[in-house]
Amino acid sequence: MKYVLTDNSRVDFLAHAPLHGFKGWAIKGLQGELEADLAACTLQGLWATVETCCFDTADPERTTAMSRYFALPEHPRAAFRLSESPGLQPLTNGGWRTKMLGVLDFVDIRRQLPVSGTFKMQGERLLCDLQCKWSFKAYGIKAPRLLMLTVRDIVDIKAHLEFIPQETKDENDVHP
Repeated sequence: MKYVLTDNSRVDFLAHAPLHGFKGWAIKGLQGELEADLAACTLQGLWATVETCCFDTADPERTTAMSRYFALPEHPRAAFRLSESPGLQPLTNGGWRTKMLGVLDFVDIRRQLPVSGTFKMQGERLLCDLQCKWSFKAYGIKAPRLLMLTVRDIVDIKAHLEFIPQETKDENDVHP
């Protein structure tokens, strides 16, 4: 079955520096689709994009500095696409767990990235919670410095994605 991303989705990131963490998120500008056969415990496809102008840190100066550092206006989208079709492992709560590989395209640099996550149905909605570690070094980017503090190489990324079934033309056809 095919699913489309809803507006109830978000991506959060946490960068670390000595004695401080830098939080950010995107709750707007997200799009995506997922294809899964939950009865067979398989995930056939997943892609998601976010408009980089929607990244926020709650501190306008920090958000502007991040945008400038990564030249986000020149790279208006970040995207993730599943690169393998992993199995889903059933959980006792009725959901599924998976580990997958996908390609993250950030600032026009593409790298394969391992992602782990859980899926569960809530009514007709498919909730997906994913997490991964992103590395400045893997992308060939030098970690930024803020005054005397250098941001550590690894950034934690978490996504809470909510999908609903994608309507097809046949489903909307009311003729017998």
